[in-house]
Amino acid sequence: MVHNSITQREAAMSDSDTSMQIEDHLDVTILGELKTLLEDDFPDLIETFLTDARVRVRELMRTVDSGVAEDIRQSAHSFKGSTLNVGAKQLSSLCRELEDLARSGRTQGSRGLVDRIEVELHQVERLMRHAYL
Repeated sequence: MVHNSITQREAAMSDSDTSMQIEDHLDVTILGELKTLLEDDFPDLIETFLTDARVRVRELMRTVDSGVAEDIRQSAHSFKGSTLNVGAKQLSSLCRELEDLARSGRTQGSRGLVDRIEVELHQVERLMRHAYL
């Protein structure tokens, strides 16, 4: 009996923590509007975004490895647009930071930003799957 109530309490805390995290990472208003607009097609949008996002992160890594600031800027800018479309606000912010760095002609620190983008993408995927799929 005690074990069961602890498990239920932990599950409730986990859901509460996830709800707080969702709003830290995702714009729930944008996602709600998309869900209403797309109805049954909404899960396909989320899956497509997540698949595309993984490809874009690999592309960011390749452009960072190339060391060409303009290529980094373009990749970051493109990814930023798709993150904004689905309300991944922290991911978008990191892409904007990378874009701004590359726009200034600098590449130092870009690998660290891509690493942070990759970590944030994992968080976004976890939250989207929990809340929307």
